[in-house]
Amino acid sequence: MGQQLHSGVIDQLRQQMNRLALGGRLLTGKICSFGDPTLDAALPWGGLPAGSLHEMVGYAPAVTGFLGAYLGQVRPSRPILWITPEQQIYAPGLAAFGLDHRRLTIAWARRAQDRLWAFEEALRTPGYAAVVAEIDGADLTATRRLQLAAESGHGLGILIRRDTVVSAALTRWRIEPALSDGCNPRWTVSLERCRGGQPASWLVDWDHASLHFRLVAALADRSLAAAAE
Repeated sequence: MGQQLHSGVIDQLRQQMNRLALGGRLLTGKICSFGDPTLDAALPWGGLPAGSLHEMVGYAPAVTGFLGAYLGQVRPSRPILWITPEQQIYAPGLAAFGLDHRRLTIAWARRAQDRLWAFEEALRTPGYAAVVAEIDGADLTATRRLQLAAESGHGLGILIRRDTVVSAALTRWRIEPALSDGCNPRWTVSLERCRGGQPASWLVDWDHASLHFRLVAALADRSLAAAAE
């Protein structure tokens, strides 16, 4: 009885955190794990919630590689739409990170407003494991619309951008390349903003053999350390 009561209290606390994270609305989508317990534990939901918008910034090839590795693990039976200003994304390169090219549909649109429109419409469409879009200049109003669209379609929305303006995205990640000690790719992965969570940074490998992330080390917050000196 006591264990059931304890479990009920934990569930209530999780629901309250979810509501706070979305301004009172309850997160009901699937939680998309990173496959690494440390990365998942840094988020209040134990992974990235579907039905919500997330942002990634940083060095473009590093972002693409990291995101390809992550999306390869997300709802593997469902398709992924990637909206880009480039005429093509190198699908075999993403396949090396475990993202099956047969799941991937690439939409090319040169104008940012066209990509923004396509992103919102795709997010409202059920059935995608994730919708990715490369768009700069999406302001608070635009990202609020994208968040509502993601809630409607219950998919995972990933916005890749170079700017870091105020946004309604649930999380913001910075991905930068890091020197590897072997043949596996390595990134510095920083959680810059998370509703209900705290910023953190890690050094992360991608293990080609197991197709999983592997935490190398947690990195200190240099800005806080400098302020304390």
